[in-house]
Amino acid sequence: MTRPGNRPPSVPEKQLAASLSGAVDLSGLKKRAEVKRDAAATAGAPRPGAGVASPVEVTEASFEEEVLVRSTQVPVVVELMSRRAPTALTAQLSAMAAEAGGQWVHAVVDVDAAPGIAQAFQARAVPTVVAVAAGRPLADFEGEQPEDALRQWIAAVLNATEGKLSGPSAAEPEGEPEEVADTERDAAEDALAEGDLVAAEERFTALVESRPGDHTLREALRYVQAARRATEESDAGEGTVLAALRAADRGLVGGEYDSAFAVLVDAIRVSAGDDRATLRARLVELLEALPADDPRVLAARRNLANALY
Repeated sequence: MTRPGNRPPSVPEKQLAASLSGAVDLSGLKKRAEVKRDAAATAGAPRPGAGVASPVEVTEASFEEEVLVRSTQVPVVVELMSRRAPTALTAQLSAMAAEAGGQWVHAVVDVDAAPGIAQAFQARAVPTVVAVAAGRPLADFEGEQPEDALRQWIAAVLNATEGKLSGPSAAEPEGEPEEVADTERDAAEDALAEGDLVAAEERFTALVESRPGDHTLREALRYVQAARRATEESDAGEGTVLAALRAADRGLVGGEYDSAFAVLVDAIRVSAGDDRATLRARLVELLEALPADDPRVLAARRNLANALY
């Protein structure tokens, strides 16, 4: 692959075309794709950011489908980035992809969640951008770039691949793809929307048990459980274990996660025995309402360790 480094990503077209004949083999990354869209809430309404193409979110499981297979039709510009350190490059590439009208696809990979893809591309820094065509890396560059340099680089990629790929799939419908029905999840979400927290908890519990790999279901379950407890628990005196548990539930339901975690950690510091065990178990449970790598979760786990030891 070409590596312009800190130079503007200007690459000779002949060099790009020659790269199509052989490069790093990426076929070891396999397919898995599951996308959830809130179609009911947005039916008939314009999509946020209309006019700017949303980048394709790529994981190690969906890499084969979204990058390798799709790149046999049009070039796929893969942006290796980190959500911990976002840059303006993502928005620049998205806008350019929208202008291109399907001539190329903008895909983003969070290297923290998909380190295998970064390793396959031999990426040394983020952001790194790689153009993939016919299942192979064609050209790449590191770091943010001026708009003119980006446009020159993309134009060179398109020129190098002209006539060598099959083009956009004619069978692919325009607009948003139709969402696959998920009746079990819909039933759980409907119960929550109707305020039936008992039914919602039962249905989300069943979903978590049958789909342990879907963390969004566990997040939903923890929210529902906290909401149910917040409405059912009786008032308790200040400073008691029950008061701390209820305050934490209310904080989580209100979206005040830092407060919810902090009230439990503070109670753990001054508790012992069974009370401490109860408070610790509830904190660990509530932490599952956010992704494990969320900064608020990481901070709460550090604070818990300090409180215990």
